[in-house]
Amino acid sequence: IDLGFSGLEFTWHRKRRGELVWERFDRGVANYEWLNRFPTGRVHHLHYFTSDHRPLLLALNLNGESHKWRRKPFRFEAMWLMDPSCGETVSRAWAHQTKGTSMFQAIEKLRKCKKKKKKGVKEVE
Repeated sequence: IDLGFSGLEFTWHRKRRGELVWERFDRGVANYEWLNRFPTGRVHHLHYFTSDHRPLLLALNLNGESHKWRRKPFRFEAMWLMDPSCGETVSRAWAHQTKGTSMFQAIEKLRKCKKKKKKGVKEVE
């Protein structure tokens, strides 16, 4: 069963003999079992990037259960400031020399803090 789509109709294009040819080659299909399991599944045609095929996004609205499938984002906890090793972790990460733009350097240093803190949290748990 074709799942249909939202977005622009055609998923492929190419120039042939001076004419631009558009087709809908790429599509989402499913059987009845899949449709019963994911009744709100939808296919979205996204914008072209580097290919002559449009990427397809299969969105599964699991009736509010999708948050259970995703990893919880890392967030700073104010209570970590009470831990003497927190300041040391930040100081070491910021002292580390990283090449790149200022923003890239900051992100890399934050990643180092995150990695160290996550390791420490797992040891406590």
